Amino acid sequence: MLGTVLMLLLTQAAPASASAVELPLAEPNPKQMSQKQIREFNSKVPRNHPFYIRCVESGEIGSLVKKTYSCRTNRQWKAADEIGNQNARDTYEEMTSKSWNTGN
Repeated sequence: MLGTVLMLLLTQAAPASASAVELPLAEPNPKQMSQKQIREFNSKVPRNHPFYIRCVESGEIGSLVKKTYSCRTNRQWKAADEIGNQNARDTYEEMTSKSWNTGN
């Protein structure tokens, strides 16, 4: 009896997981994609997925109108943040260690 109940539960759960959106396996290259391709790709991937593509708009220096867009995957944004933070830490450590070594 218990075995048949478990079997029924498992067979009912299987179609739900089969209907889930299949995620692409290869990381896309947002720099080679058009905005239309990025929107189409993002419609198939959840926002918190490492391959979801985020685009950030920044104004061009000296222009009130011209904008540039930087598009990267969540994984690429995270790596860039980690590298920037590590560079800042290294610079801070270099600056503080030199100030202690050069005394009067």
